[in-house]
Amino acid sequence: MQIALISVAPPYRGGISKHTSILAGHLSKKHSVDLINYSRQYPDFLFPGKSQYLDGKMGNLPGDRWIDSINPLSWFKTGNKLAENRYDLAIFRFWNPFFAPALGIIAGVIKKKSPSTKLISLCDNILPHERTPMGNFFTNYLFQKLDGHLVQSSQTEGELHEIIKTPIYEKRFHPVYDTFPEKIDKNTAKKKLGLKAENIILYFGIIRDYKGFDILLKAIAELKNRNTDFHLLAGGECYGNEEKYTKLISDLGISNYITWDNRYIPDSEVTDYFSAADVVTLPYRTASQSGITQIAYSYDLPVIVTNVGGLPEIVDEGKSGFTISPENPEELAVVLAENLDNSTFFGMSKYITTFKEKFSWNHFVDGIETVYKRI
Repeated sequence: MQIALISVAPPYRGGISKHTSILAGHLSKKHSVDLINYSRQYPDFLFPGKSQYLDGKMGNLPGDRWIDSINPLSWFKTGNKLAENRYDLAIFRFWNPFFAPALGIIAGVIKKKSPSTKLISLCDNILPHERTPMGNFFTNYLFQKLDGHLVQSSQTEGELHEIIKTPIYEKRFHPVYDTFPEKIDKNTAKKKLGLKAENIILYFGIIRDYKGFDILLKAIAELKNRNTDFHLLAGGECYGNEEKYTKLISDLGISNYITWDNRYIPDSEVTDYFSAADVVTLPYRTASQSGITQIAYSYDLPVIVTNVGGLPEIVDEGKSGFTISPENPEELAVVLAENLDNSTFFGMSKYITTFKEKFSWNHFVDGIETVYKRI
C-alpha cells in the first residue's frame, strides 16, 4: 500500500512529532510511506515556547516539508502534489483546529482529483481543551471530507461521534515508546541530576495550565508534612506565566523539595529523568490521552493520573498506577505518602514490564490497516 502520512514531524519538537517519526518507521516495514511535513507549523507569534525546533536531528526518515500553516497557496499545492501521486491512503494527523483549514483544503483537493485515495484522520484530540465556535467549525469542515478515523481514547471516540453520526473508525491506545535510550542505574541518574533524596517524584513535559503543575506543587506542600525524604523533579518548559509557578513554590515554602529544569528536555537526557524517578505524576485538569504515560511505561515506571479523558484507560488500577480525582492536591499527597515508603512503586515496576506489551506499535499499525479495509 502507498501511504501519505501528513503530520508535523522532526525537525519540530514535541510528542506528536516524535510519535509520527516512529509511526512512519513502523508503517514502512509493510508499506511504502511518504512523510509530508510542515514548512511552517506555527507563526512565531502564536507559539508559546522558546523554540519549535529540535536542537539536533532525530531519526533518518525522509520527509517533504510542503505545508505552510498560514499560506493557503501551499495547501492547494500540497493537495495537487498528493493527488498526482495517487496514493492508496492519506493519513491526516489532527490535534488542533488551527490546522483544520489547511488539512481540509488538502483533503478536498485529493478527494476531487484522486477519488480512489482513502482519507483517514489520526486523532490525538478532536475538540481542543479550550473550545471555541470557530475551532468547532473548522474541525467539522475537515472531518466531513474524511472517510475514516483512528482515535486513541474513549474521550476522542466520543468527540468523533459529536461530529459524525456513524463514523468508520478504530480505537488504538498510544503505543509505548521504543526509541529512548535504555534505563540506567537509579543512583547514577540521581547523581547526574544532583538529587539526594531517597524518593523521586517526576513531572515531565510541557507545563501548561491544563496540565495541573500548580496542583502538584500544592500536593508537595502537603506531602512535606508526611514524608521528608522525597524530591520533586520537574523537567519541562513552561508555556505561559512562569512567575505564577515560581511564586507558588516560594509561597508554599517548598523550594528545597523541588528541582525544576525549565526547558525542553532533549531525547538524549530523557533517560536520566525517568531512571532517577520512582513514580510519574500527571495531575491534569483535562486530557484526551498523554504520551508521557507511555514514556513512563517504557521505563517500567508507575503513573498517577487524574480521572479525566482517556488517562484512566491506560492504567491498571493499583498495578501500573493510580487514578485520582482532578483538582485534588490533598488526594494526590495521600497517594504519594502511602506508597513512597513501602516499595509499592517498585513492585509496580515489575508488573509493568509485562503490562506494557499490550501497547504495541504493531497493534497501532493494525488499527490503521483495519480502518482502510473497512472504508
